[in-house]
Amino acid sequence: MKLIILRTNLIEALGVIERGVGENANLPILKSFLVKTESGRILFASTNLELAIECAVPGKVIADGVVAVPFSVFNSIIKNLAAERVTIEEKDKKIMITTDNYEAVVQGQDANEFPIIPSVSDDAGSFSISTKDLKDAIGCVIPSAQYSEIRPEISGVLVSSSDGVMGFVATDGFRLAEKTLSNAVADSVGDFSVIIPLKTAGEILRIFDGAETVDVSIDQNQILLKGNGERVISRLIDGRFPDYKAVIPKECRTEVTIDRQELINAVKLASTFSGKSNDITIRIGENGKFIEVYSADASIGENSYKVPVKTTGERFSVIFNWRYVLDGLKIHKTQNIVIGFNSSEKPVLLIGEGDKTVVYVAMPIRG
Repeated sequence: MKLIILRTNLIEALGVIERGVGENANLPILKSFLVKTESGRILFASTNLELAIECAVPGKVIADGVVAVPFSVFNSIIKNLAAERVTIEEKDKKIMITTDNYEAVVQGQDANEFPIIPSVSDDAGSFSISTKDLKDAIGCVIPSAQYSEIRPEISGVLVSSSDGVMGFVATDGFRLAEKTLSNAVADSVGDFSVIIPLKTAGEILRIFDGAETVDVSIDQNQILLKGNGERVISRLIDGRFPDYKAVIPKECRTEVTIDRQELINAVKLASTFSGKSNDITIRIGENGKFIEVYSADASIGENSYKVPVKTTGERFSVIFNWRYVLDGLKIHKTQNIVIGFNSSEKPVLLIGEGDKTVVYVAMPIRG
């Protein structure tokens, strides 16, 4: 195998596949990535057995071949080269890296030892979706997800489609976020519901930057995403996602409409005095025309921030983890937020004024 590739293209491709490189002491080949030529194209691939990433690399193929290359060593060499034009040649599993004034020989590995990159079945359902819509939806809900060995079904993002509406949902048991997209799918795939692992969802946010759309194929066990010469294939989480709709309040005894950015500022200030417990109190003032965001810690001090609101319903006082409130405010884009309360121990609803496509629910701290 002999290739000529520009250093900038190498760095970009290595950045794409890096997160797929494995760290498995029992299978050291996972610390390598696969370099292969296919129909005049150069392909890099990495896998950690749960997630596989492939990337097409612009360059010139002088001679075909395939070899497994240690990622860490190769990546360090390429990042520190000064020359732009890089020649990569493989002979007897030795990889020679040369420029006008540099040469190195890296010991490669037999490509036959590299794990087979999985593929989706021939009868997999498929559709296309705007890259922006896909990233916006995942970016909206992923802050509410958290890896859990005890409950693997919530260690990812639920992606579903029903009656032409796509839904993205994530929860960690203490807060929940949902984003819905109407008319976002270019092709009809029918109804489906799958759980994408948290790491895979994070990779979707990180790559596909040059693609206007992403082609998605889903079967019972795998999901494949393709765009702009990049491919991500991942296992799906086997399990039943919680009945999250039962958690979202259908009605609220009290609703307040408040400027989102001003409430963000109030929560950030309150967090300074919340101490290790992270708790802040949000309560309606006596006249119902403002809410007070209050926090105190015996070793630090206390503070109170009053924010004007429009209120309908009863007065309330609720204790929150300030991080959960702030995450919920950040995922919305509207100027004003509507917050729905029922009691100090029931889920609290945050939606954007005039925008019900993003729903956020946070559990109060009982106190």
